[in-house]
Amino acid sequence: MEKNTSTEIFRNKSLILIITGYIILYGTFELTAKLTGDTVNPINALLISVCVLIAAAITEVLLFKTRISDLVKILGLGKPGSKAIAASLIITILLFLCYPLITMLTGYNFSIPQNWIWLAIGVFVLHGIAEEVLYRGFLFRRLREGRSFWKAAWLAVILFSVAHIPIIINQGLLVGGMAVLLAVVSSFPFSYLYEKGGNTIWAPAIVHAAIDTIIPVLAAGPMDERATLAVTLWMAASMIIPYLSFLILKKKMAV
Repeated sequence: MEKNTSTEIFRNKSLILIITGYIILYGTFELTAKLTGDTVNPINALLISVCVLIAAAITEVLLFKTRISDLVKILGLGKPGSKAIAASLIITILLFLCYPLITMLTGYNFSIPQNWIWLAIGVFVLHGIAEEVLYRGFLFRRLREGRSFWKAAWLAVILFSVAHIPIIINQGLLVGGMAVLLAVVSSFPFSYLYEKGGNTIWAPAIVHAAIDTIIPVLAAGPMDERATLAVTLWMAASMIIPYLSFLILKKKMAV
């Protein structure tokens, strides 16, 4: 009984530290994003990402006593597994095939910005690296310690769903609600790719960045009813394709 009580107290203290670290990292992300203004700008994206990485490193060292020499591996920046990368690339290709399909269904023509290469790099740096270090490299990894995959994933979902609520307020119930739902649904395939990639962020970062390519693409064109419908269909595809892939992969390899 005493041993179980001690274990429970330890877990509660650990959870408090994890939530504290998450608040620090998420706060750093949001604050730097507001200060820089245009997050589509690759320079701003790089600045935000650097700040998040620094905050993550400081949080790991101060709150969890992580050695500086272990930070690259701990934060998921090490060498990824080839199977997870291959799976993420296949998912990305399937997602990109949805762009012409959505155009056929809605009549909305997606506009590719002239500086799309730099914008793509910015999307990958911000939404791929920075967000995946935050959500998978720190939050999910810490919650996974001593917990099952599903329990850790659901705890992570609860925490970052709350963080996405302001999106509903700013962007409305339809687009904002879809964004929150997308964050919830994608958490499971992203976490799975993270683990199967050797606890590295690169595989989920590829898919995460692919999903968020809609941001600079939409910024290049007018935002009307067709665009809103196109965004809704894109978010639906971004939920369905990665999650179905997750279910298929999960059958082949036990979680």
